[in-house]
Amino acid sequence: MAAILKHWREAATLLLVSKSKVFSAGNGKCNFECLMLKRSGKSKFMPSIYVFPGGIAHESDFSQDWLDIFNNVGKDKVTDLFTFVKRGGDGSPMFSRKRPDEFSFIPSEIAFRICAIRETFEESGILLARNIHSVKHENLALDGVPLTGSPAVLSKTILVPWRKKVDADAWEFIRMCRELEIVPDVWALYEWSNWLTPILPSVAANSNSHEGMLKGRRYDTAFFMCVLDHQPEAAHDEKETVASQWSSPVAMVKEHASGKLNLAPPQMIEIGRLLNVPNVDELHRFAWQRSSQRVDRWLPVPCLCEDGMLYLYPGDDLYPAEPDFEGHGPIKTFPMSVGEVSRKYPNHNRTEITLNNNNEQIKVHKCNIDMSDGQIRPVLDWTKFIPVAKL
Repeated sequence: MAAILKHWREAATLLLVSKSKVFSAGNGKCNFECLMLKRSGKSKFMPSIYVFPGGIAHESDFSQDWLDIFNNVGKDKVTDLFTFVKRGGDGSPMFSRKRPDEFSFIPSEIAFRICAIRETFEESGILLARNIHSVKHENLALDGVPLTGSPAVLSKTILVPWRKKVDADAWEFIRMCRELEIVPDVWALYEWSNWLTPILPSVAANSNSHEGMLKGRRYDTAFFMCVLDHQPEAAHDEKETVASQWSSPVAMVKEHASGKLNLAPPQMIEIGRLLNVPNVDELHRFAWQRSSQRVDRWLPVPCLCEDGMLYLYPGDDLYPAEPDFEGHGPIKTFPMSVGEVSRKYPNHNRTEITLNNNNEQIKVHKCNIDMSDGQIRPVLDWTKFIPVAKL
């Protein structure tokens, strides 16, 4: 298979950002919103959690058939596109690893963008695609200005039946593009981050925590960003997803604190990045410029302390030089409290997890270092947006 490895599967996620009319940076507001979907409570992976749209890569995402579809817009445009997505080098392992010949006709960077677009269509009904005949005459100068995403201009009577077909069989996505003479808008997706599901200590695994839910299922996931100039209607699929909403980063923080919206750590950290750039045009330009570098793969590494645990991310004082990607070694343990470890090792890129007096989990994210891949340092002190008692 194209995207199944021994210890994890490969996936793609899309931070779909739309411009909004609200803007007031002074009180923490911003002029954009992100699409969030609530996973079904029956899901085997992170049930009832709000996530960005996305899902597992399928071998059809790597199909040679995509070459024929893309070449319809002009071979020069395709050559420029394939060069652009690799301009920062080989990338993290999910992009750079050698695949069987039948899955190597298009760059992995393109295949995972196709995956993100396909999964977003399946989960939300939003299809990011350009008309082939229009693209032939468009100026898609990738090194000129950041490109805005292009939701397909097609009626519901066309899209709804195709959505059902694609959801049932990923190969139908290729057939849909051929018949409708469209091409996935991979031009407007910028590489944003890469998360590998951590290996979890058994002491943290219980049915009431995210750690327990994640245990045993691991994904190497490429996160892409796409900015839209308007907000298309989203419709969750009532299977994998049971709710959908466009929300600003500040609204998501407040709803998470109130218990209305549950977020997993990767979403919390990515939202923390967005809080640092409240202007959508600045965010769009940053995503475009930053993508000249390749993203680092973040494998959260757990450590146990006397009164809680840590998840370490790259650049932290305690992050191992050679992480245990496959879980063969023991979990690192410190005979100190979380606070003592924090003071002894002051360069932080970590999540601290402790229990309060009510035996409730308290997560505190700390980051005081620059990101090696040029990414935004996340805003992790959310007390400026919500009272500390609500965190």
